[in-house]
Amino acid sequence: MTPNRAAVCCCTAALVATACVASHRAVALQKLTTAPCDTARRAAVAVDWFGPDSPDERLRLSAWCESVGPAIVRAPARTGPVTDISRNGLVVVTWNVHEGGGDIPSLVTDVRRRSTDRGGVAPALVLLVQEAFRGGEAVPVQIPADVRPPRSIHPRRPALSDIVAIAEQEDMWLAYVPSMRNGRDTREDRGCAILSTLPLSDVAGIELPWLSQRRVAVIATITARQGDAPWRLRAVSVHLDNRPGRSTQAAALARLAGAHDADDIPIIIGGDLNTWAGPREDAVRQIDAVAARVRECGDAPTFRFGRHLDYLFTTLPPDVRRGCQILPEAFGSDHHPTVLRLFARNLL
Repeated sequence: MTPNRAAVCCCTAALVATACVASHRAVALQKLTTAPCDTARRAAVAVDWFGPDSPDERLRLSAWCESVGPAIVRAPARTGPVTDISRNGLVVVTWNVHEGGGDIPSLVTDVRRRSTDRGGVAPALVLLVQEAFRGGEAVPVQIPADVRPPRSIHPRRPALSDIVAIAEQEDMWLAYVPSMRNGRDTREDRGCAILSTLPLSDVAGIELPWLSQRRVAVIATITARQGDAPWRLRAVSVHLDNRPGRSTQAAALARLAGAHDADDIPIIIGGDLNTWAGPREDAVRQIDAVAARVRECGDAPTFRFGRHLDYLFTTLPPDVRRGCQILPEAFGSDHHPTVLRLFARNLL
């Protein structure tokens, strides 16, 4: 082993060891009285906001907020009757699409093909997306002088890669809350999104504690019916920092998720936790304490180098789960989608 390679291995081992240690600073996320910056206040549909309330973090997070466009909540052009999930079933996917490199329409087609029952009934579909990409005039031309945006990432993108355009083509509900700009010189931003064939409401952005970049999770309430009874599910898409301190972000998100337990609405959390040490990391344990990790999904790699970075957690009871798998195809992303099937027993 060369000295340089040995040094890299030692550094990687140190980072992994640090990530596994259950130590983090406690940061409570508060409901913000107003949107975190001027551009966020331009959202066409009102979005609630949660985040740290310390002055230092607010200054830094708000400056980064000014570098991206407003959140988007989109309803489909056509709406049908309320879906009965006990008959149709529900498929939930978590997937990091690598700044638009992942071919979401192809994944949607594949999941529907795999999951449509023998009678031809397609299940409801919810995608918890990380590194969703949005470009265009909604993204500001200028950015604050004290913001050093992340480098621009431009993978080989499919013909349709913009998350808003995808929602329009697929005629799905969309909740998109950008976290950061995609480079200084392009009018692009990226962040977490929820795409759904079921109605979305109560959308909120959750600014996580600052580590090295602004990270914003998105949460929304999904509505359907279960037989004759109304049914709701709270869904979260999250992307943690790739620094060891991400356990602080996970703990803050877990406390906020746990605070919603009183209303008896089940929750599902999906995301890229950047766990280079895998499921034994403290970041996983923090969320697992309030919403159980869906262990049926397994621990197979979801990213290159044999790493398992992507997870689903839920308070839904085990008896409604109909199987979970990490798909062998990445559909153009550098992450593999994780697919969970719920409720209907006749899903393929």
